[in-house]
Amino acid sequence: MRTCALFIPFLLAVTAACSDSNNNDSSPPPPPLLDSYQLSSSDSVPEGVAYDPKARSFYATSLQGGGIVRIDASGQEFVFRPADNRARLVGTKVDAQRRRLWVCAQQVDDLDNRVWVFDLASGNLDLEFLLGALTTNGSCNDLALDSSGAAYVTDPANPYVYRLDPATGSGAILVSDPRLADVTGAGLGLNGIALSADESVLIVGKYVPATLFRVDLPNADTLETIALSGDTLPAPDGLAVLNDDLFAVSADSVSRIRFNGNFSAASVVNVPQKSGLSTATVADSQLYVIKSDVVNFVLQQPLDTPFEIFRVDTGAFDR
Repeated sequence: MRTCALFIPFLLAVTAACSDSNNNDSSPPPPPLLDSYQLSSSDSVPEGVAYDPKARSFYATSLQGGGIVRIDASGQEFVFRPADNRARLVGTKVDAQRRRLWVCAQQVDDLDNRVWVFDLASGNLDLEFLLGALTTNGSCNDLALDSSGAAYVTDPANPYVYRLDPATGSGAILVSDPRLADVTGAGLGLNGIALSADESVLIVGKYVPATLFRVDLPNADTLETIALSGDTLPAPDGLAVLNDDLFAVSADSVSRIRFNGNFSAASVVNVPQKSGLSTATVADSQLYVIKSDVVNFVLQQPLDTPFEIFRVDTGAFDR
């Protein structure tokens, strides 16, 4: 508690001064985020997007070149990690409390797949998890972070969900089930991943066939397919939770998934968007998605630029 201890004749004046000082602690609210942020890089192909609520900045990873850019609330773009062609960078999340940026790194030095953890202040690579140490050809598509700072990671080529612990620098296979296996042979299995608000359930998306699974935490002793009703769920890429609803991003649409009480069933409302989407993040209690044209990049087709991060009108799902 703040105190002012001076001679009694000056007590009233000093008390008033302390009161004025305390009242000056308030500051005006920050300006709202923009509806859209165009990405300026001419050689980057973005895939993952994350938001840092403390610095009010977005981070976008790149499939091409392996660079990472930071975009502040006003739209200014900065290089966080220069492109060096060492890896394809995909899913990413910000640990705002511990000031870390987690990134899925594929085909690192044409050798293996890893999860990189950067210090947000310095940009230094602080931690590196070698997924090949957990299973042969272990990979990473996307990840979710819990309140302890641990990461849950989807493997698009193998039927596994990993748990990575930055406190020990170790990882383990948390979930292993044949229902999670990639049936295409092209690494189109597990994709987006998200935690329920109370962190009791892990929600995992499978790209082909389009499926959502629930995993009970902390022990992952139950894996169930979530029964979906309403609109047909397109192949889900990134997942994000906003106001207890799950939003799944597909190539040209976003779906709102509203669950029942125990996450065993949900209703789907799908709303078309501009094409070329990959994943989403929550920023200042709003949903933002990234237009990245990943499908055309993989198919070596012309890319539809400019790339951008834009706000989704969540009111459009109420119908």
